[in-house]
Amino acid sequence: MRRDASPDHDVAIVGSGFAGSILARVLRRAGRRVLLIERARHPRFALGESSTPLAALALERLAARYDLPDLHQLAAYGRWTSHLPHLRRGLKRGFTFFHHRPHRPWRNDGRRNDARLLVAASPEDAVADAHWLRADVDHHLVEQARREGVDYRDETTLEGVEIEADGVRLSGRHRRRTVAFRAALVIDASGAGGFLARRLPIAGATDRMRLASALLYAHFDGVRPFTEVAAELDRPLPPGPYPDDRAAVHHLLEEGWAYVLPFDHGPASCGVLLQHLPPGWSAGAARRRPAALWRSLLQRYPGLAAQLGPAEPITPLRFVPRIQHRLARAAGRRWLLLPHAFAFVDPLFSTGMAWSLLAVERIAALVEGRWGDAGLYGRLLAREADQIEVLVAAAYRARHRFDLFAALSSLYFACVSHEELRQRLAPAAGGTTPDAWRGFLGAGDPARRALFRRVLAELERLGPSPDDDACRAFRRRLAARVAPFDVIGLDEPARRNLHPVDLEVVIERAARLGLRRETVLANLPRLRGDQPPQLR
Repeated sequence: MRRDASPDHDVAIVGSGFAGSILARVLRRAGRRVLLIERARHPRFALGESSTPLAALALERLAARYDLPDLHQLAAYGRWTSHLPHLRRGLKRGFTFFHHRPHRPWRNDGRRNDARLLVAASPEDAVADAHWLRADVDHHLVEQARREGVDYRDETTLEGVEIEADGVRLSGRHRRRTVAFRAALVIDASGAGGFLARRLPIAGATDRMRLASALLYAHFDGVRPFTEVAAELDRPLPPGPYPDDRAAVHHLLEEGWAYVLPFDHGPASCGVLLQHLPPGWSAGAARRRPAALWRSLLQRYPGLAAQLGPAEPITPLRFVPRIQHRLARAAGRRWLLLPHAFAFVDPLFSTGMAWSLLAVERIAALVEGRWGDAGLYGRLLAREADQIEVLVAAAYRARHRFDLFAALSSLYFACVSHEELRQRLAPAAGGTTPDAWRGFLGAGDPARRALFRRVLAELERLGPSPDDDACRAFRRRLAARVAPFDVIGLDEPARRNLHPVDLEVVIERAARLGLRRETVLANLPRLRGDQPPQLR
């Protein structure tokens, strides 16, 4: 992308969450004049705390390419606690799921784990993911951006944008003073209903989305480990690949699902995603009385009430009537949107951080002229938003029968683990598409996109109350379709819904990664993330 001498800045970024601040830093390291605009002031509350292995890979690549060691430290729990202990976080060893039925005590068959699913994302704490206390991490990242020469303006509300021949003119107010800026390119990192969505003629596409769910959320003190609750219910949990609560904990409910993300210093981020409200509730009543809605939901699920009932909110309980949003375009003349400004579906599989960080890599590459263009960027984001939506819609369909949900989840876990291990273990190859541009969740592969759509269509045909034979047939078909890219043993029934990181299985299935066994063995040390990743 050509640099223009006339604007005051090469790039203006609106929004200083983690993605906006990291993008500002890497573009500054690449020699660009960067303006970062924030309407609030750090530290400030933000949701979206759960990281994943693909997010860690993106952080490590950015750290290596732009010499940003703190990003490398944030990518793994052990490095974080050693080097950045003042930034609060929580250990995330994997994904934990519990299935609940309304007005019934929580039950789980310890031999089959028919209401419990654990999928490990790391073999040990040192290389695990983390829950980010966003107030701490975002504040740290914006302060680093300032130190590295980014022109940071907080408490600044933008009100106007004009796309001109040689740049973009932004206008607004800093406190009570009128301000104006000019840049060659503007990037919206401000999230749903962001600045560019309000000020440019970008058509909305939310009404065409499959899902419509509400969110009720806060941070809480006093959340109990669910393992304690299970023991009190005389349903002790057989040992799994990691402690159940040291994870992103999901509770599948009739109305939707709830999450619990525990931080090391005590509090937890908790929320409920609601496809429909419980009986007797309207959206208006939920907005007016979010605490009463919270209590009403807990009363319907005894197991959830035992875990969350004693907890006290330490941030205000908030109700959002619909969390989904989408725009028709993610790129235009002299402007780009980061993923959360373009589209958001649901946090069920923690896709947000990885998707945002991949977009940071892409924008940096196209601004520097190394790879891609705005058109390709926009098309890829649209395909990825479609892919996430199809996956989450399928999960919502499957959640009422835990055997179906566990089977459906293998589609996600096989897809992301295959991509993570390919990136970690494959030798560098010249001339190939860079990892950040291959397409999140297989969205760059037409066959993978078709598979996701086919799975959703089959779940829709099963209907709300499928019989056992139909469910068994669906599970068999799905297992056969996932098998070519299952490199972690999700198809092994002896595990009984408890899936560790098993390197022997990875080695045995090297061919499914397109690699030789010897190559995988030689490159296993890369799984620790201590070596710089391949910068493809």
